[in-house]
Amino acid sequence: MTGSRILGRRPGGATLSAKAVDRINAILRSAHQDLRETLFEYEVYDILGHIGLATPAYAFVESPDQIGEMMLQRFNRHIMLKVVSPAIAHKQHLGGVRKVRNHDPLFIRFVLEQMRTEVLSHFEGPSPPDIRGFLLMEYIPHTQALGYEVLVGFQEDPAFGPVLTLSKGGEDAEFFAKYYDPASLALAPLSLDEALEMVSSLKIRHKFEAMGRPEYLTYFAEAASRLSLLASHYSFISDPRPEFIITAFDVNPFVIAGDHRFVAVDGFARFHPGPAEEKCVPPVNTGNLEGFFNPRGIAVIGVSATPGKHSLGRNIAHQLHDMGRQDLYLVNPKRGRLRMGGVDYPLYPSIEDVPDPVDLAVFAAPARTAPDIIRTIGARVKKALILIPGIPPEIDYAGYARLLKASVPEGIRVIGPNCMGVFHAPDAESGGLNTLFIEEKRLDLKYSQKGNTVLLTQSGAFSVTAIDKLQQFRLFKAIVSFGNKYDVNIPDLIAHFAGKPGVELISLYIEGLDPGEGRGFFRLVRQLPLPIIVYKAGKTDAGARVTASHTASMSGSYDVFRAACRQAGVVLVENIDDHYDTVKIFSLLSQKRPSGNRVAGVVNAGFESAVGADELAHLTPAGLSPATTAALKELDTVGLVDTRTSFLDITPMADDRMYGEYVRAVLSDENVDCVFVSVIPHTDALKTLPENCREPGSLANRLAALARSSPKPMIVSVNAGRYYQDFVNILSENGLPVYAEIRSAIRSLDRFVAYHRSRGTEQTP
Repeated sequence: MTGSRILGRRPGGATLSAKAVDRINAILRSAHQDLRETLFEYEVYDILGHIGLATPAYAFVESPDQIGEMMLQRFNRHIMLKVVSPAIAHKQHLGGVRKVRNHDPLFIRFVLEQMRTEVLSHFEGPSPPDIRGFLLMEYIPHTQALGYEVLVGFQEDPAFGPVLTLSKGGEDAEFFAKYYDPASLALAPLSLDEALEMVSSLKIRHKFEAMGRPEYLTYFAEAASRLSLLASHYSFISDPRPEFIITAFDVNPFVIAGDHRFVAVDGFARFHPGPAEEKCVPPVNTGNLEGFFNPRGIAVIGVSATPGKHSLGRNIAHQLHDMGRQDLYLVNPKRGRLRMGGVDYPLYPSIEDVPDPVDLAVFAAPARTAPDIIRTIGARVKKALILIPGIPPEIDYAGYARLLKASVPEGIRVIGPNCMGVFHAPDAESGGLNTLFIEEKRLDLKYSQKGNTVLLTQSGAFSVTAIDKLQQFRLFKAIVSFGNKYDVNIPDLIAHFAGKPGVELISLYIEGLDPGEGRGFFRLVRQLPLPIIVYKAGKTDAGARVTASHTASMSGSYDVFRAACRQAGVVLVENIDDHYDTVKIFSLLSQKRPSGNRVAGVVNAGFESAVGADELAHLTPAGLSPATTAALKELDTVGLVDTRTSFLDITPMADDRMYGEYVRAVLSDENVDCVFVSVIPHTDALKTLPENCREPGSLANRLAALARSSPKPMIVSVNAGRYYQDFVNILSENGLPVYAEIRSAIRSLDRFVAYHRSRGTEQTP
C-alpha cells in the first residue's frame, strides 16, 4: 500500500465526500478484520490523504523483498524506515526506526532485516511480537523550535461526542499545554471560520505572526476543520448506529516544512465497531412538561396524618395548600384525614381511589414501594410524576431505572428520582405550585410575578441555598430539582422554559451528564437568545467520585465541559459564590444592555478604587469627557477628588446629595458604558443607619432613582455588616444588584458586559 505527497491541497466543504467515506470505511474494516482497535501509521496517512490533508510520501511493504528502484524514486534525499507491529508502541527505543540516505534497494533490504533482528532481540520467550512489515516514509526537514510543530487531534467524550484538541506539538506537547499554553478544545464539527478563531486563541499564533507567516494560522485551522469533519462523521452524533466510531485520532505533529508545507509526520488512531444498540443524542422532548408547572389536579402520594411524625408528603401537601391549590388529592393506604388551614382533606387509600383525573402526581412514599405504586397511577394521572425519594440502598441505579421503565405508564413524564420537587410562581398562565418538601417555616420562599429567573439544579440542597442567598431579590419564576434524570433531562427543561413569557435567565447547577446529553445541551443552548449561567461540580477526580455516588451519574471531563460552554456562549462560573453573584446581575439587569466596555466608578474609600481596578478583565476604565470633568470639579467643594481618573474617590466627607450627583455625572457621560458604586456606609455624612436610610434624599433612595432613570447598567457594593442591612434592602428592593464587597461586584459586572459583547447584544449608543 502506498501513499503520495499532497501539495497545497486545502480542505473545503462541510462534509466528507462519499468517496472519502467509502475508502476510510475500507481501512477500518480491514483493521477490524485483523482484530485491531488501533491503526498503523500508514493507515492514518491513508485517512489523512482521503480527507485532503498533506502527508509525506510513504509506502508500506510486508517484506523487504518488495523494495524496488521504482518505489524508492518517490522519496527525497532521506528516507525514514519504521517497523510496523501492533504489539510495539515505542519502536524507536528498540531500534525500530532508522533514517537512511542510500537509495540502493539492496541496502534498504539489508537495513530492514537488521531492524527486524534488533527489535526481536529485546523479547524473550516463545511468542515474539508480530512484525507485519515496514513503513518507508519521506523525511520532512523542519526545525523543532517553538511554532514549527503543532498537534491536532480528537477524542470521543461520552456526554459531548467528539472533541477537538489543538496545541503546540512535538515531544513536549503535554508539558507545554500544562505549564505554558493550555490546549484549545472545541466540539466537532468546526467550520473553517470557527477553527480559525480556535487557533487564534492559542499563544502559538504570536510565534506565527513573529515569523511573518500569518498564513500558518490558516493551514492550522484548515487541518483542524478537516479532522473535525472526520470526527463528527465517525461518531454517534451523526449516526445512531455507525459502522465504526473513531474514539481517538492524533496527529502529533503537523510540521511546517522547510518549503512551507503543512505536513503530518506522525499519527495515531483508535476505533471500534458501532454499538449493537442505537446510541444517539437524546432528542429534546418537552411533551407533557406543562403538567409539572401548570397542572390541573395534583395527587400527593405518601401523606401521613400522624401528628409529630416526619412526613415529606405532609410538608408538600401544606405547601400546595398554602399556594391556594384547590385541586389537591392526598393518598395514604391507612386512610384518615388531614386538616390544613381549616380544611379537612380525606386520605385516599390508593391513587386509583382519587375521584378525579389529575395531571400531576408527587410520590413521597418510601422508595422501595415506588415501582408497585407507580404501576397503578395510569388510572388517574395523565401527564407528570415527581419522584421525591432516592434509590433504595439494596439496588443500584441501573436496576432501579429498569424497574421504573417497567412501571411508569406510557406518556407520563418523570422528574427524579432523588429530587426536592418543583416550584412555579403564580402568573397569568398558572396559579403556581410548590412541591419543595422543606417546611415553610424553615424555607421562606419569597417570590413575585416579576420573577424572571429559572433555577434548574441536580441537587435539591443547592436550590435551598440559592433561595436563601437570593430570595431578597425575588428573582425566581421557577425552581426545578431534577435529581437523577430518569426521564426529564437538562435540555428538555431548558427548551421548555426558554420559550415561556417572562423567562429572561436560566441558572443551572450540574453534577453529571448522561451519554449524549452534553451534545444535546450544546446544540440547544448555542441557539438560544437568553443567558444560561452554569455552575458544574465534579471538576476534580475527588469531586467526580462524590457526585457519582450522590446522584448515580458520571462526571465528564471538566475541560471538555468548559470548552463546550465557551463555544456555545454559556456563562460558566467557577464557584458557588460566583454563581449567586452572576445570577443576581443578569436577572436584575435583564432589561439593560451595555453599549461598550468602558466603566466608571464612584467610591468613598480609596482602597475600593484600587481593588476594583485590579479585577478588570474585559472592562476598561472610561475616559471622562471634558464636560463631565468640569462638572465634577464644580462638585468637588473640598478639593480632594482626583477628577483625572474615572474611578472617583469622593472621600468620606461626601454627603448623600454630593454622592448622588457624582454618580449622576458619570452615568450621563457618553464615554461611560456602565458604572459601579461602592459605599463604605459608616461615615456620619451619609444617611445609612436604620433610623434614617429611608428618608427622602438618602443615598439609597438617590441611587435607586438614578438606576431607574438610566439605561446603563449600574451595580453597588456595600462593604459593611448587618447593622446596615436596611440600607442594603432599599437598594435590593429597587432592583439594584448589591454586593458585599467590591471584588465580587466588579467581577460580576465584567462577566455581564463580556457576555453581551460576545453575543452581539450590546445597546446601540
